[in-house]
Amino acid sequence: MNHAGYFRILKFYSDAWARRHCRVILSGEENIAGSRERPRIYIISHPVTWDLPMLAHIAQNNFYVIADKGPFAHPLVNWLFHNAGFLKLEGDNADDVIKRAGVIVEAKRPVIISLYGYGTDFGEKVRPRTGGIRIAHATKADIYPLHLMIEEGKLIMKSFRRRRGEHYPFSVFHETLYFMTFCPPMRFEDWAQDGMTYEDYTKVAYSVEEKFHALEKTITADIGTGRYEDAPRRGGATRQVIF
Repeated sequence: MNHAGYFRILKFYSDAWARRHCRVILSGEENIAGSRERPRIYIISHPVTWDLPMLAHIAQNNFYVIADKGPFAHPLVNWLFHNAGFLKLEGDNADDVIKRAGVIVEAKRPVIISLYGYGTDFGEKVRPRTGGIRIAHATKADIYPLHLMIEEGKLIMKSFRRRRGEHYPFSVFHETLYFMTFCPPMRFEDWAQDGMTYEDYTKVAYSVEEKFHALEKTITADIGTGRYEDAPRRGGATRQVIF
């Protein structure tokens, strides 16, 4: 299947949506320079519906995503994500998804996975997950933490009803700054060891979370200085990156 072709459809829609609803503050691109030379996996700080199109908006190349079934609930989104090669986590298929993602990573194609499960923006208490760490360990991949954040109070909660009557929540935003920060990579040889256990994977996951928490505090403080007071809240990204 031509995943790149469907990704271009996703990107076309994502570009239009992003330009209407936010201004992207992109930083840390130097941290992913040369990333394609080695197996890599990107671990993002949010798993919500609109983070995936926003990533497509800034990307010059197609990538693959591992996501919970929530963002796939809408029929049109499900069709587009599936045909773009995105991998859906549901039921007890985690091991199969991790195996399939490993094949993609070993081929030195970019894979993106959230540190958290679906539901963080719906008030659920979600702990860091280890799936991305496990994939990186199995494929000897570098980890690239990617922090995503919008301005406080800009998240809008919505839902839609399917034909069978089920309600599915999702989130959007409007006229906000959207901060996308590529953290320095965690090279495989710096964090991995032989015979890693679940506890070891968890420690690595929490170390990624610490990076995200520190960045959130820094960005929040930066916003508080008034630096972005007159910045436009539309227009999307002014540049793109190669994952």
